[in-house]
Amino acid sequence: MHRKLNSKMFMLAGLAVCTLFSSCSKDEEDSPSYTVPQTYNFENVNYSGQTDRISMLSELDSYVKTGNNGALLDAQKMRDMYANVNAPFSEARLNTSGKQLKDKTILSAQSLFDSYFDKAASASLSAGTPALNGKAGLLTTSEGTKYLVDANGVEPAQIIQKGLMGAVFYFQAVEVYLTEAKIGAAVDNTTITPGDGTKMEHHFDEAFGYFGAPVDFPTNLNNLKFWANYSNKVNPSTGSNKALMDAFLKGRAAISAKDMKGKDEAIATIRTEWEKLVAASVILELNLAKTHIADQAKKSHYLSEALGFMVGLKFKSDRKITDAQYEEAMAQLGSNFYDTTAADINAAIDIISTAYNMDSIKSQL
Repeated sequence: MHRKLNSKMFMLAGLAVCTLFSSCSKDEEDSPSYTVPQTYNFENVNYSGQTDRISMLSELDSYVKTGNNGALLDAQKMRDMYANVNAPFSEARLNTSGKQLKDKTILSAQSLFDSYFDKAASASLSAGTPALNGKAGLLTTSEGTKYLVDANGVEPAQIIQKGLMGAVFYFQAVEVYLTEAKIGAAVDNTTITPGDGTKMEHHFDEAFGYFGAPVDFPTNLNNLKFWANYSNKVNPSTGSNKALMDAFLKGRAAISAKDMKGKDEAIATIRTEWEKLVAASVILELNLAKTHIADQAKKSHYLSEALGFMVGLKFKSDRKITDAQYEEAMAQLGSNFYDTTAADINAAIDIISTAYNMDSIKSQL
């Protein structure tokens, strides 16, 4: 009797093992095997439009900052560079590229940049005279560096640069290209266009293009543009360089291998880590402003950078920071940077740090 029972038990166990291995084999078939490369050297990659817009912002930023040297700024020229009309760029190919910053800016923020073009031009009318509380002009650091600020000590150049990093590059990557509409199940991932890849591959590449990193980042830290540059600045505390680049590499490899689960996991990581990068950049600049609280030029400069990054935090639909937290942090910074205190800055840091669970690293940024 025992022998019969044992025989049945062995048969059942064997059946269970067979079933288990059969299941595992099916899972392996459902998850394709592929190699994730160490650099973004995939076939048929093209993000030239993103490279052009990065170059456009670089030229716009350089022009606005001539106001720091006492140059008279033209608001219409800034608008021309923003919308790429009337051949405003010194790099001639940009003028005929068919690309622009304005039409890729989140619609709700376009009027903000128009207003700061006007503020920059208006501040430059000071003809290079010193700024005072209530009077636009140049603030000079203890080392002699000058910054053009408005009557409230806000540096328009920083709001324009950091603001457009958020309203164009960050917004387009996380809210346009890394969404269901651009890389979801309905998007073609079969038909290959030479030089561009499939539509899904191309859209993912365009998101990577807005990050501003070389293909061998973070091994190569040369010529970092905008977000990649700031990722490297906060990286010692956040580990953002590896986290973001690994996700970009995994996501692109997964798309080419038709691994949609792997793609979705990579996208989720990129969207989360890039938002953390924006928040960390805000805290970085606020810490610098606090460190230089006694030097109004540096204080205004760093607060302006922080404010520019803060603008970008609102451009992700599922952001971690609540509207109430956002408004509270903005209120702590205030509208007049001459009046902003170290306590105000600390309060703003704490609000953002709480929203993004950065209490353990906020003092290190």
